[in-house]
Amino acid sequence: MGLTDYLKIARRRWPIIIAVLALCLLAAGVYLRGQPTVYVASSSTYVSMATGTSVNDSYQGGLAAQGRVRSYLGLATSATVAQRVIDDLSIGLSVEDVRGRITASSPPATTTIIISVTDENPQLARDLANTVVAHFRQLVSELETIERAAAPAARVEVIDKAGLPTTPAGPQRTRVYLIGLLAGLALGGLAAFLRDRTDRTLRTSTELEGVLGADIPILGIIDEGRPGALGETRRLRTRLLRDGDAGTVLVTSLSPRSRPEVAQALAKSFADTGHTVVLVDADTTGAGSSREHTGPGLAAVLRGSTPVPDALTAWPTAGITVLPLGAADGQTADLLASDRFAAALAQLRADFDHVLIEVAPVAQAADAITVAPHCEHTLGIIELGATSIPQLRGAVATFGADGLTGAVAYSKPGTSLNRLIGKTTRR
Repeated sequence: MGLTDYLKIARRRWPIIIAVLALCLLAAGVYLRGQPTVYVASSSTYVSMATGTSVNDSYQGGLAAQGRVRSYLGLATSATVAQRVIDDLSIGLSVEDVRGRITASSPPATTTIIISVTDENPQLARDLANTVVAHFRQLVSELETIERAAAPAARVEVIDKAGLPTTPAGPQRTRVYLIGLLAGLALGGLAAFLRDRTDRTLRTSTELEGVLGADIPILGIIDEGRPGALGETRRLRTRLLRDGDAGTVLVTSLSPRSRPEVAQALAKSFADTGHTVVLVDADTTGAGSSREHTGPGLAAVLRGSTPVPDALTAWPTAGITVLPLGAADGQTADLLASDRFAAALAQLRADFDHVLIEVAPVAQAADAITVAPHCEHTLGIIELGATSIPQLRGAVATFGADGLTGAVAYSKPGTSLNRLIGKTTRR
């Protein structure tokens, strides 16, 4: 895989990346809220050895002092120094608590020791640091004195006393949030990659063709909202007319949800040739083209309460007529298999050159199987990016490959062609 492939994965799976990133930043924030604000007070000391006055003596003394520094670092954080600090300041801390707050370090090839104390209270941090240095110096003096009346072989002098810290040393919010950001991007990218590798969603017409095989041809690839969508709809219309009579065309979805945009576009394309067209919304799920219509429609026709002509609605902007679903009930789906529906369809065939019927997705209802025998062509709509391979195979197995004229790949749906009923006048 190249960089372009990873960028495509990131574009497809950006919600996963954003979600993981947000969780990591939230975790960083929660961590910071649980961390106390601490201050660090530091004091610098210098280790020297008692030597002669010659240059060689001074050099040897410097080397000896550097050797002493390594062992003095442990003395600064020793239990002895900690206990003396507790006794001196009369603080209610244990020896281990005090030792845990002290750090001692020395730059390489130097005889300088930096002693630091960390505490939530800046004043206590300063007092502890200076007291630790005082008792550390005293302990060194005791250890380096061989004879009671003699001077110590080594001594520690204070270079800089610890001052009152004015800015907190921790927690390091910027660093923690940066780590959270980098971790979020890394984990989010990994999660997106794994999700994409395990996802069986159909995304391209090539993948779709591989699943459908030669039994179900792809008659159209409509990318809604793109300049080529209109031309592709014309090609779909031409293929249907070339393959035989297109007087009655059934449009159903092999994806989990209805896609009325294809039936709308195809109906308008037939109307553009100067033919009379009626679009029948028989989608009993209520997700068809006339979902906003509140007047009588196909459901009323099937119940016998409204004649077909009284239920028709004109769509002047598209040049077609619509038979909306209307107020469907639990019987509407069953009535699609009745003689009333066959009679209504026969009347529409007599009055219009083309009848397009949109029904519920195959996975949600058996309406497509019921209506298909009345139609010359049956189109199965597959929404790329929203249909998995198992879903498509299940829908094809339910409907039967022999009953499909062909498939239409539909992707990147934009705004619906128009709100059908809201801008219509009764015929």
